[in-house]
Amino acid sequence: MPLQANQSTAFFYGRPVPVNLLSHYQQVVVEPENMDNLDDLHAKGTNVFAYISIGEIHPTRSWYSEIPKSWILGSNEKWGSRIIDLTQQGWHDYLINKYLSKLWKEGYRGFFLDTMDSYQSAVHDADGRLLQEKALASLISRIHQHFPGVKLIFNRGFEVLPEVGQYAVALAAESLFEGWDPAKQDYTEVKEADRHWLLEKLRQTRDQYGLQIIVIDYVDPKQREWARKTAKRISYLGFTPWVATPRLDILGVGLSEIFPRTITKSEIKY
Repeated sequence: MPLQANQSTAFFYGRPVPVNLLSHYQQVVVEPENMDNLDDLHAKGTNVFAYISIGEIHPTRSWYSEIPKSWILGSNEKWGSRIIDLTQQGWHDYLINKYLSKLWKEGYRGFFLDTMDSYQSAVHDADGRLLQEKALASLISRIHQHFPGVKLIFNRGFEVLPEVGQYAVALAAESLFEGWDPAKQDYTEVKEADRHWLLEKLRQTRDQYGLQIIVIDYVDPKQREWARKTAKRISYLGFTPWVATPRLDILGVGLSEIFPRTITKSEIKY
């Protein structure tokens, strides 16, 4: 049988949020600006995490105009977003005192920190990256201290785990087996070398920090059976699977879905 990690996890960033379906999962990550019924999920015993882009901001955000241009390092052309300079203390203050505090008052007790390594696309020298990593670790430490008892899920962020890994309850990573190419707007199989690198990182993180490992893979929604098989491959490795579309706006395949058959070890490619 596939190995199944604790805490079944779903990601849903669309609108409307299917509360009844998501309540089958122990923890759910949502886009807070699309969430109108947080209390309903809490009432069903589900831990809800608000999606937070900690290293990028998209111009479609309602508060984008409040961000000074001096805080922006560059652009992520593939997604049309702006990369934030993590060394800007103003960004730390804005994120904690205004945005996260608002979500905390609304009832969120968990944050999913995305785009933690976006600075790497804009900063290429070792010293510059080290400054970004120190600033990122400082920001996460402040979040942990400012919101007592907050649960954090990291999206990658391997570089800062030695400093802040103890503050996380889980670490997520995208595209272990199946991915999405935003440039080509197409689904793609992850290259073997990339898969091996990521798999080693995830195993090290699990073993060293004791974190739940969540793997988010992307499969064409028309290929539901392949999505189930991909979820099984992830589960077999002892990780928590979520297989959906890159926009994460459909109900994907996770631990709470009943699989029609059990994958055999011979079917696992890693």
